[in-house]
Amino acid sequence: VLFADVSNFTGFSENRDVEEVVTFLNELFSLLSEVVFRHGGIVDKFVGDCVMALFGAHEDGPSARAAVAAAEDMIRFVESSSESWKKRWGFDVSLGIGIATGTALVGNLGSESRMEFTAIGDVVNIAARLETMARPGQVLVTSAVVGEATQGFEYEALGKVALRGKRDEVELYALVTE
Repeated sequence: VLFADVSNFTGFSENRDVEEVVTFLNELFSLLSEVVFRHGGIVDKFVGDCVMALFGAHEDGPSARAAVAAAEDMIRFVESSSESWKKRWGFDVSLGIGIATGTALVGNLGSESRMEFTAIGDVVNIAARLETMARPGQVLVTSAVVGEATQGFEYEALGKVALRGKRDEVELYALVTE
């Protein structure tokens, strides 16, 4: 499960017309969605300025590796486009990303009048918490992600952290993107 959030978005959005904000988000979400699809993922939903993506939801395979590769591409893409976006939007666009791997319940959830395909479970909550902790341009992952996605990636150990709603601390790593 991957969550990618636009860093410092509130400052950007409060000084803009709603139409401008929607145009920016639609443009960014289109590009981030393409990255997710290229790595075999599914865009689960957009929540405000955040993208939730699932990897391995429909088949077995190296889902953690695909999620980390997608996150790395997202960070690189946004960094490579930052000058043109700053000129266009007057805003330093960057992402904070959280990734966790594990078991989730994936399927249609809702009511008779409205169903939505999504994932629920502890792994979703952990990925969401990591995304909120990530600094601009940072990808935070759990030790389980590191264990499944070692080849071709480098990580920095950040130690154990307490996450809201979790009894046990979680071993945290940052993806080295440069």
